[in-house]
Amino acid sequence: MQHLSSALLLNFAMVFTVCCFLSIALFLLYATRCDKRENVKGEAIPSIPRPHTNDYRATLHQANKKYPNQPYVVPFRDATMIIPASCVEELKNLPDTQLSPNGSMYDRFAIKWTQSGWVSRELAHSIKYDLKNELDLFFGSIQEDIQRAATQGLPESSDWTLLEPQIALVQIVAPVLGRIMVGSPLNQHKEWISASTDHATAVVMYAGWLRQFPSFLRPFVAPFMPWRRKVESSKTRIAAILRPILNRKFQECGQESKRHPGEEGRLARWLLKRYKPTENPGCSPATVLRDHYSLCFAAIHGPTFLLVQAIIDLASYPRYQQILRQELDATFGAAPFHRWTRAAIAELVALDAFCKESARMNPQGLIGWLRKTHRPISLSTGHVIPPDTLVATTNPLFDHEAVPWIENPQEFYPERWMANRSSPEQDAPFRFGSASIDSLIFGYGKHACPGRPLGTAMVKSILAFILKNWDIRIEGEKLGRPENIFMDFMVVPPIYPLGNLRLELKSRTCTA
Repeated sequence: MQHLSSALLLNFAMVFTVCCFLSIALFLLYATRCDKRENVKGEAIPSIPRPHTNDYRATLHQANKKYPNQPYVVPFRDATMIIPASCVEELKNLPDTQLSPNGSMYDRFAIKWTQSGWVSRELAHSIKYDLKNELDLFFGSIQEDIQRAATQGLPESSDWTLLEPQIALVQIVAPVLGRIMVGSPLNQHKEWISASTDHATAVVMYAGWLRQFPSFLRPFVAPFMPWRRKVESSKTRIAAILRPILNRKFQECGQESKRHPGEEGRLARWLLKRYKPTENPGCSPATVLRDHYSLCFAAIHGPTFLLVQAIIDLASYPRYQQILRQELDATFGAAPFHRWTRAAIAELVALDAFCKESARMNPQGLIGWLRKTHRPISLSTGHVIPPDTLVATTNPLFDHEAVPWIENPQEFYPERWMANRSSPEQDAPFRFGSASIDSLIFGYGKHACPGRPLGTAMVKSILAFILKNWDIRIEGEKLGRPENIFMDFMVVPPIYPLGNLRLELKSRTCTA
């Protein structure tokens, strides 16, 4: 027995020693890689000390003042090189072999383990071209989805009722996305709504928890984190719903049909048209499922964030509720909601300006235009960005020098976007849906968000329906906009439970 105990202790000591040496080796490899990044020829790039708080606003402000026209490195949980806005103009259309958003997503949002968030060329083109071309054909159905989900999910009471905006609004966004992915009536089923929204939440939470570990340790802890199981569970449930649809779409490939394609599996139809599985044996249902996971993550999280912040702004600045309702009444009168066209909604100047300003004042991060380099990149400043470097620029809200044409940038003032709206261009800077340097809401350059036509129309439609049917206020009639919560590079709405903000809604149509 004593010999057995001694053997066990010896084995444990050997395993422990090997683990220690392995950890040291991995750390040295990590440190060596970091040192190599600094040895690329070019002007020295300064590194900013880590602050004593998880709020990096002051750090970015001081760094931008000290290094206004050159890059510097900020020690977020994923160290990031911050470049001036002027350099974004130089890099925005570089090929993906040099610089890509997918590379950044891979590192920041754990794509290696979630398989969600990678935007394939086929997915980007399906959304950019096919969705845009067909959107008006089924926009009335989207309006019906919004009306149904909002009526079912928001309080029907003439008394002020507490609302958890994140939970309520994501239940409205999910059926709209489902209209594209699974079609009606599946998009209204509880299992689809639950699986798709759970996936969006699980990916964000899993990536956030994983970022707390140094990158060299993440491969060891990633498989064992509780949120990993929730990611996998949501993927399994989504796949169970989509697999019969995908099987039918794959069987139809290469078959000519004069029938209207219908709405079931629109996204799968668009993707298969581009993947061409009859010519590409490597394309399988798993390939198409991956694109559906990515869209669930991006297309649910993004619009919901914009809507939550806009609802908070409506409660914080209540005079705009009346201004926007007057515009809605003047434009649509008594027309039923499902007959409000996308073109008519696009002409709502006050609503568009309000959404633009809300998104500008409440960005999703302190930094925007997130990219990763794959080759050395020379800047006009004389600096060289090494390969395998996460790159971003300070969001203009936190770097006023980047957008000197915006007066009083810390003031919430939607009217600033209403003065001159003569340009018909989608990316005219005054538009909510513009991909412009002044706010980076939807990105900038060749990889600007391809789903802007749907995203902007959906956000404005949902906001308009809520405005027509509910009054909104901060609990207890408090005035003033509560400050957002700042965590690492991310900006989070100040709602319960992370913040103290609670909202209340009261029906404008219910008399009971």
